Amino acid sequence: MKFILTISVLVLLTVFSSCTSENRDNARAYVEGKITGNQLKFDEISISLKSEGKSIAETIPTTSGEFILSGPMLNDSFSLVSNKKIKSFTASKSGCKISADNLEILVPTGTTYITFNEIIVEP
Repeated sequence: MKFILTISVLVLLTVFSSCTSENRDNARAYVEGKITGNQLKFDEISISLKSEGKSIAETIPTTSGEFILSGPMLNDSFSLVSNKKIKSFTASKSGCKISADNLEILVPTGTTYITFNEIIVEP
């Protein structure tokens, strides 16, 4: 009986110790921000997060341009993608860059949380 109890305790400890959010396999990207620009129709703007070439989250901004996105990171980096060209932005962390096609903001490797105080897009 003690043997079965000991095995049960070991199995339970193994299960509970393997379910931690500290595991890199469980990393999530979390982004919040605000879209601004002239004569924008926010219901026509799409914002998404992309990691390893795959969309991990998507939304449309509120009528005031605000948005929040969160999704599972498939590697150590992600980007914010817009269907409108990005003119400029300000962010809570440095190192972000606008892609060559102006449709993505590339977030530095290792960043999991970032706030874009303002993203100015073309109409």
